[in-house]
Amino acid sequence: MGQRGHASSIASSHEASAQCFADFAPHPIAHYLEHVWLGTPDAGDEPTLAADETGKPAVIAVAELTHYRADLLDAMVTLYGGQHEAHARALLSQWSKYYFGFAATAGFVAAAVLGRPLDLSMERTRVVLRGGLPVALYFPQDALQPPAKAPACRYAPLVDHLNAVIETLSAMTKIAPRVLWSNAGNLLDYLFEQCAPQCDLTDDAAWLFGPLAADGEANPLRMPVRPATPRAASLPNPFSARRVCCVRYEIPGETRLCGRCPLLLTMSDAEIALQDASR
Repeated sequence: MGQRGHASSIASSHEASAQCFADFAPHPIAHYLEHVWLGTPDAGDEPTLAADETGKPAVIAVAELTHYRADLLDAMVTLYGGQHEAHARALLSQWSKYYFGFAATAGFVAAAVLGRPLDLSMERTRVVLRGGLPVALYFPQDALQPPAKAPACRYAPLVDHLNAVIETLSAMTKIAPRVLWSNAGNLLDYLFEQCAPQCDLTDDAAWLFGPLAADGEANPLRMPVRPATPRAASLPNPFSARRVCCVRYEIPGETRLCGRCPLLLTMSDAEIALQDASR
């Protein structure tokens, strides 16, 4: 795993200042982690912590998200439109994508690139919310655990964190957990794809996306993206499609689908052309 040695030496340093997780990541995915920190940043490190015309952001333990339902929905209505309650499940599905972009990417980089589990416990992980939108994330200075060889050890904290966050969001509205697991799985599949040229992660992907979870139950991350034959000749064949749609289309006016949406499989070439024109 080409980045692991250099990144491990950075991560094992005992400097008091916070370290940006982007420094640990391969270039293709580093942008996801520009606002994710190991240690507690100040406003000089992390500009999203500074006050603006709306005041200071809320910095909370992820375990406290359950008390911020209205704020999360406010953020997504501002970005996507729709109505708080009528479109709550689609709005919270979109919110999860922003959050997973920080948390799941950090857990992935720790496990895949650094070869170390990352403590993602809900009580110790802090999320910065500005108007309900997650704008930064940070972990305690000691969150990186000792190196581990087995994927089950390296990825277990990430899977546990996803499970806890998905349970929290699912309790806020009537949304099937599999939709949120699909959001996380789609991102993780992309991260593996982007890191493939630098790192041999075949065994990691086989474990994380295998049919069974660590407890022997069906794995909610099982093969989140599948090859499929599209109706439109203008799409690649096979086409990489998510197994489960993120339901963004339920928000009024949101007609543009994500690039791996399974609904694209049913569209004609004319409908695909309209999608391309809106990007």
